[in-house]
Amino acid sequence: MPSKKKKYNARFPPARIKKIMQTDEEIGKVAAAVPVIISRALELFLESLLKKACQVTQSRNAKTMTTSHLKQCIELEQQFDFLKDLVASVPDMQGDGEDNHMDGDKGARRWTVPSRRGRKPGSSSRKNGGMGSKGKDKKLSGTDSEQEDESEDTDTEGEEETPQPPPQASHPPAHFQR
Repeated sequence: MPSKKKKYNARFPPARIKKIMQTDEEIGKVAAAVPVIISRALELFLESLLKKACQVTQSRNAKTMTTSHLKQCIELEQQFDFLKDLVASVPDMQGDGEDNHMDGDKGARRWTVPSRRGRKPGSSSRKNGGMGSKGKDKKLSGTDSEQEDESEDTDTEGEEETPQPPPQASHPPAHFQR
């Protein structure tokens, strides 16, 4: 069956909007049409915000929209001025690349991925060579059990232990067929 491109069909539930409105003591009775109109207004607002943020993202040649892209969109568009307080703590974008704004601890994982692309398949510094836990359990002896406990730590610890990869490359593939 050929797949058709589905149109976004999510709606803001009017009943929930009415419930939120009624929590305010200043609002008395709410006409039935009011939550429906507010729901549609929210959809149009988000559509406008996301389209402009998408333009910012594409202008930066990025494939993923980030909070920094939303912040730049909010700062550039006058109609979104009321949102500036919400994005004040979001870091500004730096440079032209998509990953240039990543400079914290959370961004460190993104930086390690490109550095591994240039390596040969067998030269990975990971202890298990990218294989599942079956390969790791079979190759470890009783003296290596301490290394197995440390294998769940960060990749930097795995890179420090360089004696591990040579034994992996020398064992025959039949070793894993038990």
